Amino acid sequence: MNDFEALNRFVQLLSNTNAPLDVSQTAFKEIGESFGISRITLDMNIPETRQTPSGEVRHVAVYSGEIPSDNMTEIVWLEESIRTIENGIITAKVYAPIETNWALEDRQKLQSILKIYLTFINEYRLCELVQKSAMTQYLTGLPNSGGFISFATRKMITGDLKRYNSYYFNLKGFGLINRRFGPEETDNIIVRYTRVLMEFASEEEIIGHLGGDNFVALIYKERTEDFLNLIQKTDVFGIKDGSKIPVTISAVAGVFDIDDSVKSPGQVIGRASIACSVARSTSSDPFLFVTKEMSTRVYREKQIEDCFKKSLTNNEFKVFYQPKVNTKTNTLVGAEALSRWLFKDEFVYPAEFVPVLERNSYSIGLDIYVMEDVCRTIREWLDKGLEPVPVSVNFSRSDLTDETLAKQIQSIIHKYNLDLKYIQIEVTETATSREKGLITSFLNELKGMNIASSIDDFGTGYSSLGILRDLPVNTIKIDKSFIDNDALTERDEILLRNIIRMADELDIEVITEGVERKDQIDFLQKVGCDLVQGFYYDLPIDKDEFEKRLKNKVYTK
Repeated sequence: MNDFEALNRFVQLLSNTNAPLDVSQTAFKEIGESFGISRITLDMNIPETRQTPSGEVRHVAVYSGEIPSDNMTEIVWLEESIRTIENGIITAKVYAPIETNWALEDRQKLQSILKIYLTFINEYRLCELVQKSAMTQYLTGLPNSGGFISFATRKMITGDLKRYNSYYFNLKGFGLINRRFGPEETDNIIVRYTRVLMEFASEEEIIGHLGGDNFVALIYKERTEDFLNLIQKTDVFGIKDGSKIPVTISAVAGVFDIDDSVKSPGQVIGRASIACSVARSTSSDPFLFVTKEMSTRVYREKQIEDCFKKSLTNNEFKVFYQPKVNTKTNTLVGAEALSRWLFKDEFVYPAEFVPVLERNSYSIGLDIYVMEDVCRTIREWLDKGLEPVPVSVNFSRSDLTDETLAKQIQSIIHKYNLDLKYIQIEVTETATSREKGLITSFLNELKGMNIASSIDDFGTGYSSLGILRDLPVNTIKIDKSFIDNDALTERDEILLRNIIRMADELDIEVITEGVERKDQIDFLQKVGCDLVQGFYYDLPIDKDEFEKRLKNKVYTK
């Protein structure tokens, strides 16, 4: 084989593979034999970078010739290097017997061959880095969710996944660290933190970074206590004004003891995140293990999220009406519209689905749906010759971020050509200044449209009396907690009487919700509140049943 044919075969072998190191021996064979090469090596010196967090220092033999080595003295006859994307160096060295005597032309040919070979090796590493970057978190170099799931998938296929506990952990107080050190040094602190985690993990364990201050891990079960101790208190440092300042990082963690119930690799993240969420919101413990109850609840919430939009389109949400009654005359004077979800032939109640919808900003879709249904129904009653009572429709506080909400409400009322006296918009009292600002703006807009408004659960926030002063509402609904005691006391009477008196002087209507007993009726009449809503008179009832109440508005109690 001549030099041209050998070079052509060499290039083809390297071109037709995704792993040039694996074919190096074959590729160099013809060339090595013709030039009398004893061996060729690669020295890889790659620094620590985000792409290669632990760096890479390797010495690899890529070709071994068939020249007898007994009593043979060999030296490096040629050397060629190439710089990598991480600013590292890969060096190829050609060894041959000391007595080798290559002509200048032969040395130049070999030099060119080494350059071609190093180009293939560098391109191969570049492709590896690109593929790895898709599975790697850019800041820390740890596996991202894709890399983590890929590892879990391999362990699931081999049947080893049950040897691990899965962790989802969130770093505490990182906002404070960011304010203290600034964004750039905070990133450096996270990188130092991940180095500590990587030192702990064995080759068959994995720690992943989902971004921000959220991490995941698969650690052998027998090392659970050690890992939990590590993430509860990990000491690193930050640099500020040239000084090294100790920083202790603590994490809140959810732990899933992986068992036979796992059907897909993604569950090892999902289930651990359940416990982490519970630990962050309701527990004083720094970590919680997944329980069956947690899994059941989250499955249910996911089911609600996934089915909500389709159920809304299919009109599976039904509007029920809970009457409001004047206790002096036992007369129906109003109603509150309440949604019920007829899901798979069973009713789901708001206490279960509303919090899920609010967290996902879905609640506005439901509230507009109820508003439309109520207005359509009132129009039907009017067309039948029935005189409706005012109906209050609830809107979630999360809806109020939509600046067009009041106009949407007004548009629906006009669409059904209703007198404004038949509709009242109800929102819940708030405890935060931001939400109070949104409510104030929303209620002022409704007032400008002459649409009546009501504050629900009055008395449960931190500034209830301020609401009487600041918010332009027509009605307040006294929360049932004011009348829930088994025995209502003089203190209860004084408190409620004065709230009602102040509201009356401000021309604000008062109604009390959650009324279930006759002694509560007597107590409320005593303190001056004649309007009530609750099971004492009626449960929430469907449209047809409520229509019967409209035909005869008097209760016989």
